[in-house]
Amino acid sequence: MDPVFNIMISICMCLLFGVAAIHKLKAPAKFRAAMDNYQLLPQGLSGLMSMLLITMELGAAAAVLVPVTRATGLGVMAILLIVYTAGIGINLYRGRREIDCGCSGPASRHELSGWLVLRNLVLLGLVLFALGPAAERSLNWLDLLTVIFGAAVASGLYMGLNQLLAQAPRLASLRSGG
Repeated sequence: MDPVFNIMISICMCLLFGVAAIHKLKAPAKFRAAMDNYQLLPQGLSGLMSMLLITMELGAAAAVLVPVTRATGLGVMAILLIVYTAGIGINLYRGRREIDCGCSGPASRHELSGWLVLRNLVLLGLVLFALGPAAERSLNWLDLLTVIFGAAVASGLYMGLNQLLAQAPRLASLRSGG
């Protein structure tokens, strides 16, 4: 893989996990409540687990920015995406779609859906792709521009799609007339 793609994906994942962790840190009680709603852990563990997940998100976001720790950060992100996707999938299987995924803290409510599973699987694929071997070559100014604009466009597309996913239940309600 060209190192430009590796760097671009790493920056995008840093932004995604860093912003998500910051949103959760702003309202840790709401994130803990979201974790409780999943009903996957004993209630006594959800507070500790919520802080552990936030710490892992922040650590992984920082790690992907440093070439020496990039693979470790991406590995942690892959594990987190697998855990989050499994939690969503288990609750969808249980028929529990109405709960908030807790993905963005209190900033945005996302009810569980198959789209969240698909989104997470795409993100996991990108993380695994970035974990692949990168070609060794020196980078030039055009590579830098490609990384900056590519990461900006990809992040903007992600944010727009994420808002569409968050608004899908409201749109469905409007379409059905109620």
